[in-house]
Amino acid sequence: MDSLAVTLEHHHFTYGWLNPAMGLAFAAAGSFLGLSASRYARAAATAGGRLRWILMAALAIGGIGIWMMHFIAMIGFTVTGADLAYDPALTALSFGLAVLAVGIGLFVSGGKRAGWPRLALGGLLCGAGVVGMHYTGMAAVATGGRVVYDPALVAASAVIAVVASTVALRFTAVVDRRGSMALAAGVMSVAVVGMHYTGMSAVSITAVEHADVSGINPLILLLPILILALVAIVGMVFGVLASPNLDRLDRNDRPSATVRLADAAGQ
Repeated sequence: MDSLAVTLEHHHFTYGWLNPAMGLAFAAAGSFLGLSASRYARAAATAGGRLRWILMAALAIGGIGIWMMHFIAMIGFTVTGADLAYDPALTALSFGLAVLAVGIGLFVSGGKRAGWPRLALGGLLCGAGVVGMHYTGMAAVATGGRVVYDPALVAASAVIAVVASTVALRFTAVVDRRGSMALAAGVMSVAVVGMHYTGMSAVSITAVEHADVSGINPLILLLPILILALVAIVGMVFGVLASPNLDRLDRNDRPSATVRLADAAGQ
């Protein structure tokens, strides 16, 4: 490291609690929709129907609940006296990693009857993907300096990601009621936010001469990404609302109807 390099002042809450609150809201919405989709996946009668619902769950939890929370929180990250720019390719890659990680975790961990070894493996793979998403997203940010990480805090963020992923996958396999889903979504969203800010607390930035700050201003990316996220949320909400009410069907003890209708809704 350059001996003349100085540490640049940076902030994680440039806009106060607006970004954490918005990020928490997206994390909660994505988690709830993902748990709802996972419930329909368990009720699907065919592999195709189950796959469609699992893909929706991966998009909801990974894309909205995890990645969107990360991006919203990153808007509040600034470096004093420096302009930030985002590499669009790496930003898109971080989104793909989040969705892929959750999808793989859902497939590997199995359903309600799967054992703890599969759940642990799924949580490990999903957590690793979430960590990869976070630090790929950080690599996409040009700060005007060199980003340095505290290894202990990086390790702590990785542990949180794996534990949170394992708990989330367990929730997707066993939560059956909307009241329970709301509570589980709250736990998941707090874990996602905690992982993000633990990872961000590991960051320090040192100044370098002739730093290259190339890319897109994050505020320019914010509006189209917000619109796409809201469209996705509304689409998933209508998809779930248009599907059969599993609570009512379960109370009426009609599991065969539940399976048939959930599978038809996934088509």
